Amino acid sequence: MTQRVVIVDDEKPARDRLRRLIADHADFVVAGEADDLPSAVVLIDRERPDLCFLDVRMPEGDGFEVLRRVRHLPRVIFTTAYDEYAVKAFEVSSLDYLLKPFDRRRFAAALDRAREAMGREGPPATEILRLLEEIRAGLRPAQGDATRSSGAAASAGAAAPTGALGAAAPAEAGAPLRIPARHKAGVVFLDPADILWFEAEDTVVFARTGDARCLVDRTLSDLETQLAPGFFRTHRRYLVNLSRIAEVRPGHAGSYGIVMRDEGRSVVPLSRRQSRRLRELIGF
Repeated sequence: MTQRVVIVDDEKPARDRLRRLIADHADFVVAGEADDLPSAVVLIDRERPDLCFLDVRMPEGDGFEVLRRVRHLPRVIFTTAYDEYAVKAFEVSSLDYLLKPFDRRRFAAALDRAREAMGREGPPATEILRLLEEIRAGLRPAQGDATRSSGAAASAGAAAPTGALGAAAPAEAGAPLRIPARHKAGVVFLDPADILWFEAEDTVVFARTGDARCLVDRTLSDLETQLAPGFFRTHRRYLVNLSRIAEVRPGHAGSYGIVMRDEGRSVVPLSRRQSRRLRELIGF
């Protein structure tokens, strides 16, 4: 069965790229596109698509306002270059997000999630809009709201790793309060204090907690910048939480292994070059 798609983005190159990516999937067809809020509302209500790729920031408003105004509420995949708008921790079958720039692999994963969602009955429109308002509020709740936000995510059915949505540790200036990540069928927000390390595999990055491995839509370089000085790049493929290091063991040819403070005493590689930098930081 062919699913009808509309694209809403104020930048033509972005719309054109989405068209090319969608063309690789025969079960989806583009029914139209819009470049601003008013035309997006008209397009969605006229075409009544199954799926909408919706940019968050647009002239005259944002993608959330589009969804507040339409009479027909399709499944939605948000596209955004601004990670402060990334989806809050919940599992709602009609929602996903793509953090620009995204690659074909991540795009295909989003469409797989859309296919799965279309095979199930979605949540009521009022519930979707309520969750959208939480997203719109941003990722940095007031200190007194931390417990409430975690509770809202749990009531929405988020499948979060143990401890991933607990009280946040004090964040360094400029560091994100939560790291958005894919876990099982949902999106969770990870407290950096609960993350043991990040690891890169080909073009994707995973966050490793004590009991889960979650897909993260960021590069290691971006994470290294955002989470400094609490995280350290031990290897070109690994970024480690310094507070979760148990010991450093000598390896072969001047390399080392870092033993982490988890139940399995996992070992993360430390390159010879980075060992000199780490020694300056923690003096092993």
